[in-house]
Formats: sequence, C-alpha cells, structure tokens
Amino acid sequence: MEEVDAVLIYPSAGESGKSTFSPPHSLLSIASSLVGEYNVKIIDQRVDPNWKSRLKTYLNTQPSAVAFSAMTGLQIRYALDTARYIREEAGNSVPLIWGGVHASMLADQTLDNEYVDIIVRGEGDISFKEIVKRRKQGKSIKDIDGISFKEYGKKIHNQDAKLLNLNEIGNIPWELINVEDYISDGSLMFEPGTVKRMLDIGVTSKGCPHKCSFCYNLFFNKMYWRGMSAEKTFERFKQVIDDFKVDGIWVHDDNYFVDMKRVEKISDMMIKNNMDVQWTSSGITVFTYAKMPDDIKDRIVQSGCSSFRFGIESASPRILQMIDKPNTAEQVYEVNNDTKKHNISPIYSFMIGFPTETREEILETCKMVVKLKKENKKCKVHGISVYTPYPGTPLYELACKNGFAPPGTFEGWSNIYWGSKDVAISLCEVDREYLDNVQDISYLNSDWFHYIIPKWLRILSKPARMWLNYRWQHQMFNASFELDLYRKARRYLYA
Repeated sequence: MEEVDAVLIYPSAGESGKSTFSPPHSLLSIASSLVGEYNVKIIDQRVDPNWKSRLKTYLNTQPSAVAFSAMTGLQIRYALDTARYIREEAGNSVPLIWGGVHASMLADQTLDNEYVDIIVRGEGDISFKEIVKRRKQGKSIKDIDGISFKEYGKKIHNQDAKLLNLNEIGNIPWELINVEDYISDGSLMFEPGTVKRMLDIGVTSKGCPHKCSFCYNLFFNKMYWRGMSAEKTFERFKQVIDDFKVDGIWVHDDNYFVDMKRVEKISDMMIKNNMDVQWTSSGITVFTYAKMPDDIKDRIVQSGCSSFRFGIESASPRILQMIDKPNTAEQVYEVNNDTKKHNISPIYSFMIGFPTETREEILETCKMVVKLKKENKKCKVHGISVYTPYPGTPLYELACKNGFAPPGTFEGWSNIYWGSKDVAISLCEVDREYLDNVQDISYLNSDWFHYIIPKWLRILSKPARMWLNYRWQHQMFNASFELDLYRKARRYLYA
C-alpha cells in the first residue's frame, strides 16, 4: 500500500433507510487543493459498507492527517465512534482534525473532547493543506491561520483564514469517490420520469446577503456572498454532464440567484450550447423571485431550470418579521401562481416551533401548505421542521431565553438534529408532542419522504399514506398509534 498523506472522513448520520445521498462536497472541496501534490483518500461511511477495513489499511501507512466533516447532530456521534477506533488502531500518532460549521462555531467546547486535536475553522481549504504540508515536513503548525488546537492543556485559537476566491479553486476531484453511488432518478427535484440521472454537483457560490436569524450563514459567511464566474460555473456544469452522462444537475448553492447578471450569462451559455439538461438550485428567496423580470425567468427556464426551491418557514407575519425573513405570505401565494405561467415547479420548506410562536400561527403555516398544494399541482413540499436552535445565530439567544438548555459537551450536540425527540422542551406556546405530531404528519405526507423511501416501501405504505393525508388535510394532530410505529422505526434506523 502506497503512503497516504491525508484521510478525509464523511461520517454516517444513521440514515440506513435512505435511498440516495449527495456527494461529500465539503471533503471534495478540501481535497481539490491537495490532489496532484498529496495522496488523498475520502471515506464516505454513508455509502461504503467496507469503510472500516479501508480506514485500517490507510492508517497502516501513518498518514499526516485524518479529518472529519461533521454537522450538528448524529454525524458527531458516528464521527466520535470512528475517532475512538482510530485511537485504538493508531494511538496518538495521527492527529484527529475536525471541520464544518459546528466545530467552527463552538471551537472552544469542541476542543474539550479528547478525540479532537485540531479544528479547521471556516472553509478550511488553505488551512488544511498547510497542516498536511507542515506535518510531512516535520514543522510546527502553531502559526497557521484558521485553526484551533490544544497545547499543554491550553486551547489556542489562531486568527481567521482569508476567504477563498472561488475562481481560484481547483476542479472537483470526482475521481476520489464512486460517482455512481450518488446518482439518483431526480424525482426529488424534478417531475417524476423527466430525469433519469441526476447529480448534486456542489456549490458555485457561497454565502447569502440576507439576515434570516436562524441561519448559519450569519456566522459562517458574515452575510457575504461570493460566486464563481459565469464561465467557470458553465464549465463545471459541462464537465459533469459530459463525464457522467447526467440529464439532471442540482446546484447546491445557499442562494444561487444573488447576482442576476451572472445567472443570465450562465443561462445564455447553456442555451447557446444546446445543453440538454434539467437543472435546479437549492435556494432562491421569494423576495428575489418576486422582483425577477419575466423575460429573465423565461431564459432561465429555457436553459433547463425547471424547479426553484424556496425556504418559506412561516405564514405568520409576526414570525416572518421576528426571523427577518424578507418576504410576506401574500408574496408566497403570488409566486406559487406565477411559477405556473413559466412551467416551474416550486419546492417549499417550512418551520414551526419558533420561540413565542402560538398554536394559531402554527396552524397558519399548516393551512398555507395545504393551500399551496391545492393551487399549484406542480409544487413540492419537503415537510415542516421543528425549529432547532443552532449556536452562532441571533435566534439562538432568544431560544435560550425561552427554555433551550444548550448541551454542555461536544458529544451532547449529537442529540440535536432534525426530527430528534431528545430535545424534549417546546420553545413556543404548544407542547412538544403537538410540534412533533405536526412535523411527523407533514413529513410522512411530503414529497421528500415519498422520494427517499425505497420504491418497494412506497407501494406497501400507500394505504397508510392515504390515511395520513386525510389527517393532514383536516389538521388532525392528535397522538396516534401510527405515529408511534413510525417513531419506533425511525429510532431503529437511527440507532
């Protein structure tokens, strides 16, 4: 086995019932600065049943670094389990390096954990490469920007690293993963049957200029938006389409539509090159769509865009104002009707359980979901989530004032995730059981759930889905045995 310089690990999140996954883009981004100079390996525990034997083989070559990218929630649990295994196999000879939003936001607490040696804060591409370089040369890493580490029991946080110029980053090193593991039929984002091979291609921009008070972007990107040039973005699209023969691409930007001149230019290049592909993006605000001229919408659709994803969050004017969402409920209905004119499938997501939210405000949101689906048969809904407080966001402080008790340890945050029943309290004016019932009934009726479950289970679950749809349409959120069965199954899958 040739010497491995760096091992990048994307932990499982216990999603054993999920049919497809997005590629580990955070690790691919880090790897793009390393390939060509260093031997890099990526392990994605979600899709690789033999990850442990591969990891053991790599550890035998004594790599300069092993790194984890873990989001708040169950990924922390699985990553820590893996870190313990690495210590058992390699002792302290290999530093355990952590990155991602959570470790960046709570670097001090994260460093308290015995299985965390170094944190790469923020984007990490430059900082991590410098760690690998210094380690191979036997030099100190103490003055590298953007890292936090422990020295003789003391925690040290170096100054932040500079933000990346996205036009200077390398191509995605797709060769480090088996791309076929991440190809799906596209029904999550497109009309069923219109796409055969869809791939989530990662981001072409970073950040968002809006100030939604629950969003990590306020801390992580400081409301600063950066985009690749139109030319580089187009080439990224073209490479994926040519190399992997996909007919659907998902651009995973938080907000692809900030620079409309860039959007227009990319669309024009796609039209000019007769690019036969459907595409969509993770994010656009209702506010942005509402002010977009019709001719630009038509050009975007002509280029292959067939769905827009909107984070609506709430139908309550008071809640929208509280969370600094830049739109009104009236605009949502206007956009829902306007998308029909342009043959666009709108995809919506919602949240409930905000601090101080009332039952009436929650029902406003539930009724909006029903009405949107009724008025536009092409719209998709990805369910209603219960708001989860994340550190580093303005709404987090209000959540703490309303009863949220933050975990005191890094490992404790593994219980804080979407759908977790370990956050037993309610931050609003209804009890937790009511919130969970709304969330679970909406999710089991959602287009997202229909997509992620295996096809054989879709058929078997049809009668139950018909009953749950009746409950949803009539806002019947009382506890029931079918919800208990679903939760038991979920606990089993995420055990």
